[in-house]
Amino acid sequence: MSAKPLESVDRALAQVEAVTAFGIALTSLEYLMRPDTLSDKGLQSWLVERTRTKKSSRRRADILNVVFRPPGIQVIFAGRLLAASVLMNPRSSQQQRTVAVLFITATTYLLQYRIRYGADGTDHMTLVAYSALAAARLAPNDKVVKEAAAWFLTGQTMLSYLAAGLAKGAGVPWRTGMAMPGIFRTRVYGDKRVYDLMKSRPRLSKAMSWSVIIGESVIPLALIAPKKTSWALMGLAGSFHGANALFMGLNRFVWAFVGNYPAVVHCAKNLSLDDYSLRELGRLLPKKES
Repeated sequence: MSAKPLESVDRALAQVEAVTAFGIALTSLEYLMRPDTLSDKGLQSWLVERTRTKKSSRRRADILNVVFRPPGIQVIFAGRLLAASVLMNPRSSQQQRTVAVLFITATTYLLQYRIRYGADGTDHMTLVAYSALAAARLAPNDKVVKEAAAWFLTGQTMLSYLAAGLAKGAGVPWRTGMAMPGIFRTRVYGDKRVYDLMKSRPRLSKAMSWSVIIGESVIPLALIAPKKTSWALMGLAGSFHGANALFMGLNRFVWAFVGNYPAVVHCAKNLSLDDYSLRELGRLLPKKES
């Protein structure tokens, strides 16, 4: 018997799971390949991290050592790698995918408490995305919940771009073109080739800064723009993340944000101006009585 074809929203959410899972698998492998980072003497030692708050530093919080110190923390990342593999496997059953999503959601919350140094927008977007995906998985027969999850993912993604664009536009360093050379001269996010290029060409630096400001600010228009324009805007956003991965080492951003695009495309189909021709819009206007 052939499998029942997936509804549009089911297909979109499954694609979100598969793409974002690749980023989770990548991150898990990085931590598993560098166990010293999370060891007691490592840069992200739990013995140091737990002193951030009074509650976690008390003796009664020693139970957290079981999961947050090696080998417990490695077990968590190994489990996330396995769960991500399930979501990337198109042959996984719905029950397996549900367990995988719930496990990733729960451990993402745990890791927000365990790993605070180095956390960025990727971690926050992953937390948001899997909270929505978990809600959809817990209501497998409720299309309203699934549509709400897709719209929530879409809203969060577009809001992230808009907020980033407006925040940069409000900053003098970005408007004057000084922000990007400053970023590319740092050791963590820098690239000497790009820095030297922008340092020697201030006009290019300013033009690039404004292209980022305007680009991030207009990406949400992809929800209502005609289909070709919408695809161009989403391509622009994806290229932006690709450039960040290439020149700044922000490879996780690609999977966390681009992974939500299937939900964005699904929701945009209900809002695109392509759905309404000028003639159809004219018919909606009240007619003048003769």
